[in-house]
This record gives sequence, C-alpha cells and structure tokens, in this order.
Amino acid sequence: MVQVKAPSGGVGQTALFIAWMRQLESERPDALFRDPLAAAMLSALSEDRVLADVAEVIKQTHHSARGFPTYFAVRTRFFDDEILAGVRSGVHQVVTLAAGVDGRTVRLDLPAGTRWFEVELPEMTRFKDALVEGSGLPPACERVGVAADLREDWQSALRAAGPELPTVWLVEGLLMYLTDAAGEALVAGLTELSAPGSRLMLEHLKAAMLEEEGRPVRERVEEQGAKWLSARDDLAEWLGGHGWRVRVYAGDDARIGHGRTVAPLSACWLATAELTRQEH
Repeated sequence: MVQVKAPSGGVGQTALFIAWMRQLESERPDALFRDPLAAAMLSALSEDRVLADVAEVIKQTHHSARGFPTYFAVRTRFFDDEILAGVRSGVHQVVTLAAGVDGRTVRLDLPAGTRWFEVELPEMTRFKDALVEGSGLPPACERVGVAADLREDWQSALRAAGPELPTVWLVEGLLMYLTDAAGEALVAGLTELSAPGSRLMLEHLKAAMLEEEGRPVRERVEEQGAKWLSARDDLAEWLGGHGWRVRVYAGDDARIGHGRTVAPLSACWLATAELTRQEH
C-alpha cells in the first residue's frame, strides 16, 4: 500500500483546505464539478491529525466569511472551462504552478496526447505523487510532477522535464503568497517559456483584501500558517505589459458564477489570456 503523509503547515495545509472545499462542492446535487481526488485525499488522511486542524479552519471560514467558500467552486469551474478551451484548440501541454492537490489530471475530459506538468515544492510533489498512485484513479492525461521552489529557478526544472511548446498555464492560488517582486519574476519567467499560441489562466488577490475589510478571511489564512504578501487591481495592464491579451473577471461576476452567489466581498480577480508576443 502506498504511504500518504500529509504535508507540513503553511501553504501545504492551505492546499488541503482547498481540496476539502472541492470535496464539499462535489457532494452537492448541483455541483459545478466533481473531484474524486479530493475524496481520495480525505480517505487517505482520515487518521491524520492535520485534518482536524483543517476542519476547524473550514468551520471558522463558514462562520466568519459566510458565502466566501462558494468562490472556490466558481474559481475551479472557471479555470476548468478555460483550460478545456485551450487544450481543445490544439494546445496539448498544460503547466500548473503550485498545483497543490488539484485533481484535474484525473477528472477533466482531456484530448488524447495531453501532457500536464505540475510544478510544486518537493514535499508537496512527493505527497501528490503518492496520493495519485494510491488513489487508483484512471489518469485523464500524462501527468509529470516537477519538484521546484517557485521563488527560485523553477524554469530549469521545467525545461528538463518537457519541451518548450505552446502551453496552457495555470497560476491558481499562488500569487498572493509571493511578494510583488517574486510575482513579477514568475510571470516574466513563464512568458519567456511560452511558445506562440500559449494561454494563461491566472488568479490574484484584490488590493482591498490586504486592508481592514479583508481581515476576517485573511485571519483564516494566517491560522493555517500562510500569509498573503501581495495583491493588485491592474491585471490587464500588468499582464498586457508582458505580451498577453487579457480578459479579467471579478470573483463574483455573474457571467462566470453559474447562478451561484459568492461572498459579498469579492476577494479575487480571475484572468484568462492569450500570448500576443514573446519576451526576450
């Protein structure tokens, strides 16, 4: 039997929290998606004390930020749809930066020949590899775990793992945990690796979430040992400066909500973009 051990605190536990949120969505009769890997994670870690800590954070989040958990379901479905549009247009390479416990490689209806690279910290890569193997779930594509720290030279590790082809990039639940400088370097780095025809799906925190109105949700994040370090309200201009043609939506935009009511405080921006030029 494959041994699955929960990752340590901080961003690792945040990944468990988000996966549990996806499982709660999967249990709804009107679920926007169903994530069997999240269910496998809860089963594999059922005796692990870390889940009790995550459960308490979920309880507090529902109490102090009512309606906000719905955002995670809307975010997941939005990126699902955008990724599928990208790969069905002929881009057969996907790269997720800070993949966490993302279950898309076992649940999306992906075209034959799709290769999916998941860049994560070494501890999270080991955890995810063991979880996927132990779940017994059939893969939807070829999945490659790439162990690297996104604050360092992750591009070299990714280059060693796969060719530089047109890519669908997913940057979900990451940028707010990086400094402005690190976020700038990350976007510049992925743009440098992007062949013509590449697409980018990206989330970032709204600036208001670092102020008083964002305090209740911010405190839940900090209770997991993580901390928001950056936010910005200029995604179209920022990404446009790197050569991407961008569409940006607020997290509570009815056009992407599938009828769901998200928290009154719209915490994040969701962006989808196509490469128009390559950086040098």
